[in-house]
Amino acid sequence: MINPSLGGWLVHVMREADGALSLEEALHVIMDSTKDYFPSQSVAVVLIDDDTKDLQIKISRQISYSFAKKFHADGPTPTVEQVVLEQQPMLLNNVDPSSVLYKELKLEHDFSSAVLAPIVRNQRGVGYIFCDRANHEQFTETDLLHLQVLGYIIGNLMEKFELIKASKTLSQIDDSSQALQYKAFVPAFATEIERAQKHDYAIVLSLISVPAFRKYIETHGINAAHAMLADIVTVIRKHIRDMDILARFGADELILCLSAMTKDEGLNQLNKIRDAVQSSAVGKADLPVNLTIGALFIDSKHAAGKSLQNILAALGKCLVDVKKDISAGITMTKLL
Repeated sequence: MINPSLGGWLVHVMREADGALSLEEALHVIMDSTKDYFPSQSVAVVLIDDDTKDLQIKISRQISYSFAKKFHADGPTPTVEQVVLEQQPMLLNNVDPSSVLYKELKLEHDFSSAVLAPIVRNQRGVGYIFCDRANHEQFTETDLLHLQVLGYIIGNLMEKFELIKASKTLSQIDDSSQALQYKAFVPAFATEIERAQKHDYAIVLSLISVPAFRKYIETHGINAAHAMLADIVTVIRKHIRDMDILARFGADELILCLSAMTKDEGLNQLNKIRDAVQSSAVGKADLPVNLTIGALFIDSKHAAGKSLQNILAALGKCLVDVKKDISAGITMTKLL
């Protein structure tokens, strides 16, 4: 019998998942135990593929395999992307079934109440948990908080099994893009934040999205898409200094840290990078390559006490905002 409290349930989940031999097995344990503590019509763990940005249901309950195979082949919807990038959970009750939001988030079954909670791995949103209920049985804010905790647990399990799988001698360079791997960016950025505070200078941190990446996969294949991304990295490196840090953040996103720059200098530099990519012979002529950029201006005093997770969530919001209004160009917000 599982202890009905959240703490008792979490102890049970962690004890059972700790003995799993793979991530899939651990997810089975978590989802199976969810029905005892967290009754739902459907439960799904949806992860965003790092290479293609396809959404993949790794494990689900009361969702058919045929549905899982065809689920959202076009990648994350705007609402899902906002939940993941900003690492903000979402509670939905009494949503109009004819609304765009309902159609965007619905899995296989009709629902009356649903929750989405981001899965956070190494302080980056990599997917989400989706639970729904029918018959007008509503979720609560407490349910939302509990699922958010579960999202962190799953993220930690992903990291555990990735570390087991990966060799300790793995290169820090992403083979596809030739930028730093994200896991190498994390400690490098932490060091840069410490240096900025010590020497009292500002940092411009930007998230660079390449919307053409998915089109290249569909039209020319994954190898051509990766080659295009590598070309973009080459162009960006020509416009930054050795002290700046460039890494691959996701399937079609790069993260760039520009050190010791004012807000105007950073914005000017990012505009130069965007223009250089657009005017360079990147990729194939039939699919032009443009960049969408969201940026944060971080002065040394505002960096103090801020976790990387909070910084990335704010940065993700910047990118979401500029995607909503492409005419705005590059959006830069000051970290508060």
